[in-house]
Amino acid sequence: MRQTMTTICACLLIGGMSSACKNFTPVDKFAGQTVAITEVFKPMLTHSMGSCTNNVRRNSIITDRPYVAQETEQDLVRRCKDYATQLAGTAELNEVLKRYAEVLAALASDKLANYREEIGALGGSLGALQSSSTTPVLDADQLDKVTRLSALISQIVTQQRQQSGIKELLAREEDIYIISNALKKYAQQNYQANLHDESLTLASLNRSLDNAASREPVASNYLKAKLYLDGRQLQERGKVIDAYIAAMTELQNSLSALRAKSMKDPALERQLDTFAKQVDTLQKRAADYSPSHW
Repeated sequence: MRQTMTTICACLLIGGMSSACKNFTPVDKFAGQTVAITEVFKPMLTHSMGSCTNNVRRNSIITDRPYVAQETEQDLVRRCKDYATQLAGTAELNEVLKRYAEVLAALASDKLANYREEIGALGGSLGALQSSSTTPVLDADQLDKVTRLSALISQIVTQQRQQSGIKELLAREEDIYIISNALKKYAQQNYQANLHDESLTLASLNRSLDNAASREPVASNYLKAKLYLDGRQLQERGKVIDAYIAAMTELQNSLSALRAKSMKDPALERQLDTFAKQVDTLQKRAADYSPSHW
């Protein structure tokens, strides 16, 4: 009798989950889709850095006379340095979201012990979020909350607390909203701005090539072909942004549903299916983008 009462009490530790004790399949599904989003975001950061370096190289190759490769490489490092610092902080923020989802998945499948070494401790570079000379990714209060979330994740990794661990992580909805909103803002503003800057650069360089066509027709045609392909890729990147924003919005909706509904609620299942479809769209959009390097 005492053992039965203990089991019942354990189930009640998670409010909306009492009807589905030890059945955390929805949590596992949510976590898996969240990890998938973070994996798509990593190359988005690489592409953003490529936007900065490619713009410097394009300008130098097409407009500098004579073109000096070593000086161009030194120039792009200097001009893209601050941007690289900002990207480092954003990458760490994405890593926090990934580790959060990985731990949730390990808890939901009751395999935390097996994944403990793989998950490991979170990196200590969250300070990069505040070190940029431009507008910080997070304000001081937001950074404090994300840092506390990171500490909680690391703490849970070292413990065997499946039900209470899931409850604690799902309860940090506000922190996940801070992270996901910051990443959405990056995609909407920073990443989108890169597309705009590159489009302006392509138009300017095309005009330069038109002026040089009579003197260097072969080189001009070759470079104009590369610029055309770059322009096509910019369009694909725009589709990635839209899909990323949609997927992150469904991540937020799914986390709210997990907290509010029973694990067996059909509405929760429908929400998670919607989330999965948006993530699938995001992955397909990202796969269509293959940037060319200068």
